[in-house]
Amino acid sequence: MIVCAGNLGGIGSFSQSKQQRDSDMNQIVYIVGLVVIVVAILSFFGLR
Repeated sequence: MIVCAGNLGGIGSFSQSKQQRDSDMNQIVYIVGLVVIVVAILSFFGLR
């Protein structure tokens, strides 16, 4: 039982760091998406 509780604690801390990494990745994807949209709009107006 003690070993199982220790494993659950390890899994909990792993999922917490995984949530932080997922949050960081979401922010990076959001920023890259915004940059792509801005570049597309600027190129659209630049071509007209």
